[in-house]
Amino acid sequence: MSSEIFYDKAFIRVDDRFIPVVNHGSSNCFTFDCRGREIPEKHWTVLNYTHRDQQIFSAAEMREIAAVYEEASVRNRGGTRKSRNRSFEEGEFGRWILAGMNSAHTVEEYSRYGNTVTVIDYTEDSWKRHCVSTTEELLEKLKELDGQSISVSFWDDRHVKHPPTRRKGTPTDFSKLPEFFVLRANTSYFVKRSSRRLWFIRQGPYGVSSARKFRTQKAAQKYLEDNKKFFSGYTFEVERIENGGRS
Repeated sequence: MSSEIFYDKAFIRVDDRFIPVVNHGSSNCFTFDCRGREIPEKHWTVLNYTHRDQQIFSAAEMREIAAVYEEASVRNRGGTRKSRNRSFEEGEFGRWILAGMNSAHTVEEYSRYGNTVTVIDYTEDSWKRHCVSTTEELLEKLKELDGQSISVSFWDDRHVKHPPTRRKGTPTDFSKLPEFFVLRANTSYFVKRSSRRLWFIRQGPYGVSSARKFRTQKAAQKYLEDNKKFFSGYTFEVERIENGGRS
């Protein structure tokens, strides 16, 4: 029985969105290397099974994609593998996909480490690779080929040299900013969420200090949009807080 093996992931960051590129191949398909040795099939493609005409996704869309692939993996138990002899456990494939956002890099960063990002056009009689070296070139090529059968890949079908993962910077000291933004629902401020519940704290000086804070109104609105399925039962307003008092 054939299984699909997912060997690696190399997500491409495009501003605050992602191209979920993964390296995979069928367990019963092989090719030959330059020495004539038989080796497993491997190739890079975009995880866009339910969005074939789309290559770039928001964080919220990535969560939807991960859920779709996780559900398929559960139904096909044993048929979705992380190595030739090991299957993904229940819930693991979805987490593996979502982790790709944390290790995503720009086209420029991949290029800096010796990789070549390509856009593959499958609409011609013989498919064609288009090499890009900047995010701008990538977006231009995707726009040019919009509506055609394409995918984003790497020149080396088997390997990518991963740039170092960015370290998170020093946490923002909101007390030193002239203003920041919070999410208010009725008489409470939003604090945090898990997959099952939301935490709030009542308004007031202590409530503001414990609320989740955002540097800009745009960042707060984006958080609401990315998490709208969790907030469906609540009505939030973005509130600006001036240090020294409420705006």
